[in-house]
Order: sequence, then structure tokens, then C-alpha cells
Amino acid sequence: NFKPIIMTAADRLPVYFISHAGPNQAVEKSTTADFFETLGKKWESFQGPNKPTSILVLSGHWEGEQGVVKVRTSEENTLYYDFYGFPDELYKMKYPSKGSPKLAGRVLEILGKAGIPAEAETKRGVDHGVWVPFLRILPNPQIPIVQMSLAEMRSQPDEEVFEYHIRIGKVLAQLRDEGVLIVASGTAVHNLRDIGAYMRSSQGVGKMQVAPYVAPFDGLLDQIALAETKEERERAAVKDMAASQYLRKAHPSLDHLLPFHVAIGAAGGDVGRALHKSFMLSMSMSSYSFGEAA
Repeated sequence: NFKPIIMTAADRLPVYFISHAGPNQAVEKSTTADFFETLGKKWESFQGPNKPTSILVLSGHWEGEQGVVKVRTSEENTLYYDFYGFPDELYKMKYPSKGSPKLAGRVLEILGKAGIPAEAETKRGVDHGVWVPFLRILPNPQIPIVQMSLAEMRSQPDEEVFEYHIRIGKVLAQLRDEGVLIVASGTAVHNLRDIGAYMRSSQGVGKMQVAPYVAPFDGLLDQIALAETKEERERAAVKDMAASQYLRKAHPSLDHLLPFHVAIGAAGGDVGRALHKSFMLSMSMSSYSFGEAA
């Protein structure tokens, strides 16, 4: 059985939402890649009770069946190259991390007790929403990394989907007191349908053209993450998000947004901080922490 390290509230590990960007971040220089490297140095500086014993990562690239969360229970983290049309070198990349059947079992246990359907997964590899940013964050990981999925809920109303994923985060929050660092990996604004159009509009004008919905929707994420109370944050993450005129432009599908809601749920009333901000075409790479020491 998973034997957690029980911490005091003061030692509780923070929660992160990161915008993982595209597969090319694994090899190309960018402000986001620089941020990932800085974040990794911060994590490696955690000492004593604040030093994580394992990492649980959710990726916007993995949805379980209807309402079901999947958790990788494998000892080895094989890679899943879930992208197309990129340079050959990216399909040969390796990331030498281990899984943790014990942590995975603990995640399945607490989700099951909370009435959230959850199932073990052994065949699917770790996708690029995890290994691409982690190649930069922790290039030589010394602790296990377990990936879990979102729940596929594409036919449900947006508010219900947001509430469900906040609930998942609330259940996972107890792991923060057990030596587990929770990382939700999505993208703050993610519209791949428009990326080509804004790339073409940027040609010959001397600077990158950013879609008009990127900054307003990113500002809503700031408002939610930096809210003063848990109640205000969770209400805004459901009601204001669902009502936003920019929602379906910023996220034609919700898969890259829902990790943010899981992070909100796991954060509880802890203070949110904006860690990184970078707009590119029809994308925002904003990242946030909750409960991180100043």
C-alpha cells in the first residue's frame, strides 16, 4: 500500500498549472522553455518536508471514457508520441522517468472513495503534455512521475464539466499533505484552428499577430487564479468561465482548459500566483502556482 508522508498545513506542497506548449518546445529555445528550466530549479530547491517524493501530472491530451478518470499504474514511463508532422528527432526523444504503482493505487483509492469513477491504465504511454515540458523542468528526474487523465464529458454543459473537474481536484488535494506535487498541464489559450491564419497574418508585418481573444481570456484566468477567496475563485471558474464570450474562441474544445479547473480544486483557498505569461498567435502560455512560498 502507498504509505504517505503526512505533513502539516505549513508543509503542504503547492499545486501548479502549466501551459505545456507544443512538442517543439523540447528542442527549441523560447521564453516558455526558459520558464520551465527555472521552474525545475525551484522544485529541486525544495528541502525537508517540502521536498516532494513523487509527482502526479494531469494532461490535456488524455481524456478517459465518459466521466471516467484513467491513471497510469505502470512502473516504467514509456512515451506516447501523440503528435503529427513534426521533425523526426522529436519522435526519437526519450524521457527517463519512473512511474509509481503505489501512488497510482492511492489515486485510484481516493477517487473511488469519493465516488469518481477511476480505472487503471497500463498500455498508454506518457503523452507530450507531460514529457515535453518535463524534459525542460526535470531533465533527470529522481522521483516517480504518475500521469492521470481528465474525464471525457464533451456532451455535458460547460458548467457541469468545470464543476466535475474542480471536484476531482478537491479529492486529489489531500495528496499535497502526503509528499505529492500536483501538476496540471494544459494550455491557457489553445486554438489550433486559428494558428495558421494568425501565422500568415504575421508574415511581413514585423511582429507576431496575436488573436484578439487571447488577452481577454487570459485575463479571466488571472482573475480566477488570483482571487482572494476559495469561494470567489471556484464561482468564477464555473460561472464566469462558462459565460465568457471568449470561451469557445480561446478553447474550441475544453481539453486544454480543464487541467486549470483541477488545479483550482486542488488549490483550495491557497494564494495563487501568475508565474509566466507569453502570447503567441492564437495561444497563451500562462502558468500559475497555488500555495507556493513567496
